[in-house]
Amino acid sequence: MGIEGILAETRDLAVGYRSGKRVTTVMKGLSLRARHGELVALIGRNGTGKSTLLRTLAGIQQPLEGEILIEGSTLSEIGTSRLPRMVSFVSTEPVALRNIKVREVVELGRFPYTNWIGTLTGADTEAVDAALEATGVADLAGRSIDSISDGEKQRTLVARSLAQDTGLLVMDEPTAFLDLPSRYGIVSLLRQLTRERGKCVIYSTHDLDTAINEADRIWLMTGDGVTEGAPEDLMLTGRLARAFESPLLSFSASDGTFSFVRSRDTSIALEGRGRTAKMTARALSRCGYTIDPQARLAVKIIEGHDGPVWTVSSGSSERTFRSIYDLVTNIPEPGH
Repeated sequence: MGIEGILAETRDLAVGYRSGKRVTTVMKGLSLRARHGELVALIGRNGTGKSTLLRTLAGIQQPLEGEILIEGSTLSEIGTSRLPRMVSFVSTEPVALRNIKVREVVELGRFPYTNWIGTLTGADTEAVDAALEATGVADLAGRSIDSISDGEKQRTLVARSLAQDTGLLVMDEPTAFLDLPSRYGIVSLLRQLTRERGKCVIYSTHDLDTAINEADRIWLMTGDGVTEGAPEDLMLTGRLARAFESPLLSFSASDGTFSFVRSRDTSIALEGRGRTAKMTARALSRCGYTIDPQARLAVKIIEGHDGPVWTVSSGSSERTFRSIYDLVTNIPEPGH
């Protein structure tokens, strides 16, 4: 997988806010690690402090206690002038830039390297070109940021962060407000950056599916602190389920998915195979049925030249349907 040594580390870190003499601690005792070539997903319920932790990691706000080390040096040792060459940050806030071209947005990522008037050198231009290509927005370089889609804007912000040429990329909800293909596209891009360029990406997300399927390491934030490990580690120990389960939600440790808890007091038999049977079983389960081969109420799938048909039998009566929708809307409701 190409994961190398420790890039970012926290030691007994406490994060929160200071307002005059008042101190509000959001989380404390955090000792976490992230490596070169690693994609780290920070997940947790709303209000647990994910954004606060990320902003502290990026040096945007001060830690209350403890230390943050980047490449073995503390933030105070690195200093504010050198930190932007080591850590970049992408906020969850909507793009506030207006009347500026995509290329100009990406060029802003070169601010740690330019002179006081922001003049780009040949090396800066090459870095911007490479970032545009790597994120798939080179063809949009001349377009206004106002005229492109949300997914393209997010890729542009990733390109700006990439042009900054830091080892650590910290991103707060980079897939927020995006449709499903765009969400997977952004996470796939971030994973690619870790693999091909040895970057470390730490990003927060509410999209558990992509986090479980794509991240090398998960930082799971709860009221008790942050637990880290491979997605499968947290599934095996039950920590992932305990963090998100509720009276309405159930977590499947076998495939890493959540589903609504439904009362299943009616059994139904299902005869069939392949993908059609799998989708039928899913629909019946969604409607509150328990699959039981011995049940009196039975569904049989018959594959024909014109596609499958579903026959439902209960005693002496039998009905036939030509879609799963018709099937589940016409059979008796569970419990009846």
